[in-house]
Amino acid sequence: MRTLMLTAGVAMTGAGIFCAANGSVAFLSVAFVIGIVFMLLGAFEVLVGSRADFEILGADLGMTKDGIIMLLFGLAILTGQITDDMSAQTVFALLLTIEGVLAFGPEMLDIVSASREQRIAAGANILMIILGVYMFFNNSTLNLPATLLIGICMIILGLRRAAQAFTIEYNRPGFITGNEERLREAEEDEQRALAKAKEGIREQKSAQRRIARIKEDIAAEENVMMSAAVTRAEREAEREMEE
Repeated sequence: MRTLMLTAGVAMTGAGIFCAANGSVAFLSVAFVIGIVFMLLGAFEVLVGSRADFEILGADLGMTKDGIIMLLFGLAILTGQITDDMSAQTVFALLLTIEGVLAFGPEMLDIVSASREQRIAAGANILMIILGVYMFFNNSTLNLPATLLIGICMIILGLRRAAQAFTIEYNRPGFITGNEERLREAEEDEQRALAKAKEGIREQKSAQRRIARIKEDIAAEENVMMSAAVTRAEREAEREMEE
């Protein structure tokens, strides 16, 4: 799962670098590459979000939602719904701003007690929001090429996905069928059953030894009682003879 998510993040980052390196071309020239990458990322996020285990509670649901959004976004690009630079720039600005805002958690707002990782995440989210807001006003300020800004946007999104991969734990290695996990669970059940069986055998043997000792005690008591009865009978016979 972690490798799958890292692959998606690297693919998004690589596509972003490609777009930034070709920042002077029109968006339509790189739309196919961007659409494919977004579709791939969305599919990976949906799969990982539905199958993986996370250290952060609720992260799996958030990743599934992000994956669905990425799938729809990639589908819109591949079907030619976003073609001109202005529309693409606006849509990417909206996507980056919304994702930056939604990524903020209550723990990130407490700077004093926040951990180093939370501060880095908060800084990355602030950068996403700033870049997203700037992209709305790019045409009236520096007027940077739209493809260049989109490439930077994709690099940030890809790096965020790569970092998010490290919140995934290796609790479900069989991410497609779960066969490896089920095999491990079955082996653990077998070991537990075997341990119970061994314990049962030990208890059975202990009970058998107790039964044997009790029978020996009963036999000894019967011998003592028989000996006492014989002795009494002999004494009575001797008294009768004396009389």
